[in-house]
Formats: sequence, structure tokens, C-alpha cells
Amino acid sequence: MSNLKTGIITLTCVMMLHQFAIAGESHTSGKEIITKSTPKQTITKKISKQKITKTTKQVPAEKQLLTKVLTELTAQYKINFLYEEVNLKQKMVTYKAADYKGKSISEVLNSLLLPLNLSWYKVDARNYSIFITPKKAEASGKGKEMKTNLPDSLKLEKVTGSVLDEQSKPLEYTTVTLLVAIDSSVVSNALTDLAGVFTFPTVKTGTYKIKVSSMGHLAFISKAFKVGGGEPAVAMAPIAMKVSDKTLKEVRVTASKPIVETKSDRFIFNVENSAMAVGNSLQVLKSAPFVRVSADNVLSLQGKKTMVLIDNKPIPEAALENILLTMPAGNILKVELITQPSARYDASYGAVINIITKKTQVEGITGNLRLDGSSGNYATGSVNAGGTYKNKNLTISANAGVNKGDNYYRIESERFQDPSDPSYFLTNNWTRLSHNLMYTFQTNMELQLDKNQTVGLFVDISDVEFKGPWTTNNSFGRKNGKLDSVLFTDGAFNQKGKSQTYNLNYRLLSDSGKNELTVLGTYTPWQRNLLQSFPSTLYDAEGAVIKNLPLYQTRNKGNINIYIAQLDYSHQFKKEWSLETGLKHQQTNSKTLVVYEDYKTGELEIDPSFSNDNNLKESISGMYGILTKDWENDKLQMGLRAEISSVNFDGKSKQDKANFFPTLLYQHNVNKDLNFSGSYKKIIYRPRYTEMVPYTVFLNRYNIEQGNPELKPQFDHVYTFTANIKKLNLSISYTNTKGMIGLFPSKQDYRTKVTYFKRQNLEKASNIALNVFFPFRINEWWETMNSGSPIGHNSAEGMVLEKNHKLAAFYSDFRTAHIFKITKDLKLQVDAYYWTKYTQDLGSYQGNKNIDASLMLSLWQGAGQFRLGGTELVFKRNDYLLERDYGTFRSAERIHTDSRRLLVGFTYNFGKSRIKKPASKLGNSDAMKRL
Repeated sequence: MSNLKTGIITLTCVMMLHQFAIAGESHTSGKEIITKSTPKQTITKKISKQKITKTTKQVPAEKQLLTKVLTELTAQYKINFLYEEVNLKQKMVTYKAADYKGKSISEVLNSLLLPLNLSWYKVDARNYSIFITPKKAEASGKGKEMKTNLPDSLKLEKVTGSVLDEQSKPLEYTTVTLLVAIDSSVVSNALTDLAGVFTFPTVKTGTYKIKVSSMGHLAFISKAFKVGGGEPAVAMAPIAMKVSDKTLKEVRVTASKPIVETKSDRFIFNVENSAMAVGNSLQVLKSAPFVRVSADNVLSLQGKKTMVLIDNKPIPEAALENILLTMPAGNILKVELITQPSARYDASYGAVINIITKKTQVEGITGNLRLDGSSGNYATGSVNAGGTYKNKNLTISANAGVNKGDNYYRIESERFQDPSDPSYFLTNNWTRLSHNLMYTFQTNMELQLDKNQTVGLFVDISDVEFKGPWTTNNSFGRKNGKLDSVLFTDGAFNQKGKSQTYNLNYRLLSDSGKNELTVLGTYTPWQRNLLQSFPSTLYDAEGAVIKNLPLYQTRNKGNINIYIAQLDYSHQFKKEWSLETGLKHQQTNSKTLVVYEDYKTGELEIDPSFSNDNNLKESISGMYGILTKDWENDKLQMGLRAEISSVNFDGKSKQDKANFFPTLLYQHNVNKDLNFSGSYKKIIYRPRYTEMVPYTVFLNRYNIEQGNPELKPQFDHVYTFTANIKKLNLSISYTNTKGMIGLFPSKQDYRTKVTYFKRQNLEKASNIALNVFFPFRINEWWETMNSGSPIGHNSAEGMVLEKNHKLAAFYSDFRTAHIFKITKDLKLQVDAYYWTKYTQDLGSYQGNKNIDASLMLSLWQGAGQFRLGGTELVFKRNDYLLERDYGTFRSAERIHTDSRRLLVGFTYNFGKSRIKKPASKLGNSDAMKRL
């Protein structure tokens, strides 16, 4: 049994190579150790108890085990080796490190392996495979790339195929053997790639068989087939492996991917098979570590200004909420939570959330269909379909969807604002019921010009309409007294919008990955047309009509065009130095029109005092450089981003500014279970384009929001210290903010009871927090994921209504997720969360707590998935209370949403299974966030 166990672990190590290369940890089983990636460690099928260390002493020129020498080369060249243990067993070489000083890895391998009748080829920049030289093959003295699995002397026909598991998903790094049909003698071995594809590119004329060996599956031997002799190159039908009952349990446990993977600068939240991937994307993000979703669905990661990307592609902030509300959770493969972004990312954000969707598939035509629905007091539903056509060097994918439903949002507000009569209050209670209809379409076309060059075209189009009633009740009176009057406004709104993105990109990869060049151009037009009407009637305390006020209406049009050109280049130097650099130019032309009309004269006329037409032009030119150095136990990354911005308002005022944004990251690895890192980043938060023009928008008769041309950017200085202790991740984050931007009252008219609001800059603010993440598997069927901030403190200070105000408070929050594997096809997840009272800018928010849960059932061997879930199941529906006190202005707002909901989702995948590919960068993330 121990030998069987050892074999299971050994072969599984090779099967999981690419996960190991990403994870950067070590796995143990009993006394045996398998060392997984970092570029400084070796991944083989050989299990060794020897600890890998950097050799500093001269090794005597005497015979040594080849496997031991490969271990030393792994530490020296920071690469990995793959080999069958039986091929290298007891093979000895003469090796002295000093004799090979300054030589390339190919020279070393040729010298060591060729005399032993061994060959090698380069799988990728980090991995090298070693195998027995086939009979009658002459060693060429050169290692081969992954597509060339045999020496140059055998350049004849090619044999290709693919290997799939029992769920029709690719089997990666699986051993495939080419056999002579007549006697089953071995010709050569190959490994499948990430798509499960194998290739024997140079096979002599003859009759052969294919043998496939995969841990947890029954061995497969194909029927005999001919190569050469007038026959075309052999392209075998996909090989579907069958599960072995004896080892199924071990394989499933070993191959399971953790819910969250921890990196030095980010967390990777794997949600593809999560039971919580039900409903919309916001529901998934609510269960992600350190992600907070506010009452108005604004996302933040660890309390920082956060950029949200979908497949590395930005979406407009104006449409972000609606897209996340309508995007099915079943579309998401994983979420990257980047807590320490480098200078590569735009300087406007302290954190990045990158949502990776399921869309890319293997050769042929594949697709999926998704149906989602949810219901509280109101219901929503969506239908989404996607397909991919992949043939040789061309890949075309497309997704289309329609979402229809109702969104409920209500605010109950009470404020005191008259210093001469402090007990006199005004309520501002309004309800918005939005009937939403949204159409989305996305396509991505990619052409591989050759093995090193790719050109792509990305198009994203959305068309939305939101309309419905927006009613308001304003009550007037004195506290604990009789109401004076009530104003009822039977308002309505209708908003139509379009967002488009067209991106052309080119990527060049050369010199075995040492050089990478990406060039892109992006054009993004964005339009919005909002019509609001406000018919109002004033009633006395008994409900009798006092008078009908003149009807007024507003029309708000926006038209923004964004042009972006971007170039990114990276180079890998010797001795683990690397350089990343890039240029970016962004031009934005913004036109906004606000028209205010009323019936004061008996006819609908424009009031110029509340109407405006503004043009804004902004350009931002930036460049960045990142220098990275890797040592055996240390990593240093230094970055600098420089930006020159120019803003022009109608030719009347112009601002030109230059800013520099440094970043710094240092990491030290004490051992495989302990490392520390520290980082610094300066960021800028630029106001939205519409906030910088002197617009006037009536929220209702007593609340008017205005633009502020004097608004300045906000600057954050973020310092983070992180410690990873085995699975425990601890970080302390401190943010110092200058010029925090918030929406505050700017003027009050005590006679008319009207309050004007503007975006304004505070003087300073800060936030410090201890963040904890700890995943833990209790047993085979129960695992947990725990995250939160046990203690934090934030503060803000600035001028509001011509007086200085301060606000500071401690806070705490925690989230725990429990995943139960009930059967092999049924999974239950329960999320519990708790937030204490906290502050933001100069407002105080109440805490909340509740429990969400969801069931996931896999159907038809994974081709289908059915999910059933619910939110806010135990305690009452969460309401959000915001309190503000600025002396002459005191308010309390309680926000209600239709948040207690039942969620149902169904996904069906047809065709072959998915594989991952790099996503195209669009470069317009900063601009789109500010729409």
C-alpha cells in the first residue's frame, strides 16, 4: 500500500505541474517531500527527502547521481525538470560546478545527458523535459522546444492528438507513449500541454500504437495506425480516459484546487466550481476575501480605491453596477484580488479586482448556455449564450445576453438645517423602482501569425434602458410635534445608454520569452440620455391639497469619446534581473448638456440659470518602468510611473500638471512556510469628468447636486507589510490621504429649504488595518475560508459648510465561509459575515450581519450545473444607516434594498472543454472608471 501511495503522489505531482508552478508552495505526504515551484525549485516525478539548497562549495570531479546534479542545476538556473524516474535511476555523471560556470543551461544539459543516451527539450521558459533518446536517433547537440519532442534526425511525418478526462476536460502534462505496433516497443514519450494536446512531430514510416498513462485513469492503448507511405499526417481523435475505481479517491483529493490561492501581491479566488456562483456577479464578489460591497453597490478591496476589470478589460463606472448585477455568476472562472498593484497599473487605484470569465475553449466549435434568475419582492432574469470557434491559428469567440428585471432602492432621510429653529426638520423619503432591460454583446478574434506573434480584435457593445417611478415624500414639522405639510412628488425617470469598446492589439514574444512587446489601440464611445419629470402636490397635515406646484423636468445628455494608444515591453536579463516599461497616451473629449424646463409661465420653458452646456478635453501621457531582481530567498521590485495631464474647460480654463508615482516591493523568504514582504505605492484618484463641469441636477425639489470645476485630484500613499506563515496570511495596511473626495452639502437656503451638494476635497484622511486570511480544511468533506480585519481605524478631517469637521473611529469585520462536500456531485456553501460600525469620509455607517447559503449540483458528468441559493437568510434584511453631522446640517439616511433574495442558476456546456489563454489588455481602465 505504501508503494501504491507513493506512486499516486509521484505521478500526481507531474499532472499538477502548472498549478505547482503558480502556487509556489511545498506539499508533503508522510516523510516524503515534493518540492513545488518557485523558479528556484525542481518539480520531478522523483520524491526526495533532500532539501534544496544553493551550492556554494566546489563539488569534487567525481561520479554523482544525475538526479542530485539536476537538483543543483534547479537551484542555480531556477528551472524545473520533468522525467520518468525509471529513465534516470542510478545514472551517474561526472560533474564539477566550477567547470560549467558561465555556461548556458543548454550547454550543460548537452554535456551531461547526451553521453547517457538521454535527450531533452524545453517545455517553456521554466520547465525542461528529459527522456531516453529514441533508437536510431542521432543527438543533434541541441535541446528542443515543446513542439519538437524528438531529435532532428527524425524529420518525417507528424502524429498529434489530445487527451481528455472523464468530464471531457484536458488532461495536462500526461505521459503519452508512441509504440511500434508489431512488438509494442517504445519509440518515444511526450507530455500533453495545457490543452491536453500531444505531438510527435517526426515519426518514421511505419505502423504504430499510442499508449496513454494517467494517474486515476485506466491505461489506454489505441488501435494500430499507419504513418507515411502515402498516408497524410495522423491527427487522432480525442482520447477520452476512463476513471480507475481503485485510485479515484486519491486523484480527486490531490488534484483539487484551493478556493483561494495566496500570492505575494494578490489572492486568487477560484469560483468556477463554487456553490456561491449563483445569481449575479455581485453576489460572488460579496463572498470574496476582503471585498466590501456598499449599499449602492460600490466595490472596495481592503478599503482601498479599487479598479474593477473583466478579463483585464475595463468597463464604465456608470455602467459597472448594472453589468455586475446582470452578469451571471456562472460566467466567472476566478477573481484576482490584487492588493498591491505595481506601476504597470494606472496610478488611480490602490487595489485591483480582475474578474476572469469562462469563455475560451479548445479546437473546434464549443459553447455554453446560462439561465439565471432571482426573486425578492421583485424578480430579475437573464439568458446568456457563448460560443467559440478555434481552428489552427484562428480563434473567434462571442457572447451575447439579455437581462430583464426590477431593481428596488429606497432612502428614508431626516435632516435638521435651520440654526434659528433647530427642532424644525425636513424628511426626504424617496423610492426608485427601476425597470431594467439590457442587451450585451462581446466578441474577441485572435490570429496567431507565427509561434511568436499574435494580433487580436476585441469588441464590446452594451445597450441599456432603465425607467420607472421615482417618487418622493417631503414632510415638514417640528420634532415630537404635528406635521406642518407634506410635499408629494410623483416623479419618473427614463435613461438610455450605450457603451462600446473597440480594441486592436498586437503581441510579440521572442527569444524564448525573454522579450515581450504588446501594442494596443482602443476607442471607446459612451453615450447617456436621462429624462426626469417632477410633478408635485403640497398637502396639509390632514391630507388636504394646499396647491399643485408647477411641473418641471430635466434632461441630462452625456457624450464621451476616449482614444488610447499604449505600448508595453518586458525583458528578462541574466541573473534574474527583469525590466518592464511602457508608454501610454489617453485623449478624452467630453460633452455634457443639462436642460431644465418648467411650467412657471404656463408653458414649458427652459430656465438658463439651471441649464448648462459644457465641453471638456483631457489628455494624460504616461510612462512607467519596473525593475525586478530575484535572489534565492529575496525579491526586489522598484517601479516609477510619470504622468503629464492637461485639462481644458471650453477653452476658458486650462490645467497642466505633472505627477510621479513610485512603487516599491521587497520580499524575503525565510523558508517554504514563512516569508515577509513590504510595499509602498502612491496613487491618484481623479474626479469623474461629469463632476468637474458646472452642471446642476435636481435630485428632487429640495436636493440639488452641482458640479465643481475647482475639484482637485485625491492622492493616497499606501504602505503594506505582509507575512505568510504556512497558510496564514497577515498584513498591515496604512493609507495616508490628501484631498479625499466626497459628496457634501455646499450651500443651504433656509427660506426655500433647498440644500445644494457638491463633490469636495477634504484636507486629510487616514486608514490603518490588520488584515487576516486563513483557509483551513477540517476533513475530506469540510473546508473553511476565513478573512477579515480584526481591528482597524480610520479618520477624516476637512471643511464643510465653511467649518472644519473631524471624524474618527475603530472598526472590525470578519467573514467565514464553510464548504461541505455532501456527495461527489452535491456541494453546500454557507457564508457568515459581521461588520461593526465604521466611518467613511465624514459619515458614520452602522454595522450589519447575516448568513448566505447555496447548493450546487453537478449534472451529466459536469456538463451541467444547477445552483440554488439564498441571501440574508437568518437575520432581518440588512438596511444601511448613514449619519452626518455638520453643525447646521444634521441628517440620517437609512437605505433599503431588495436584498433578501432566492437565487436560481443553470449552466450547460457543450462541445469540448475550456482552456485558459491570456486576455487582451485594452488600456482604458482609468478613463472608463471615470465615466
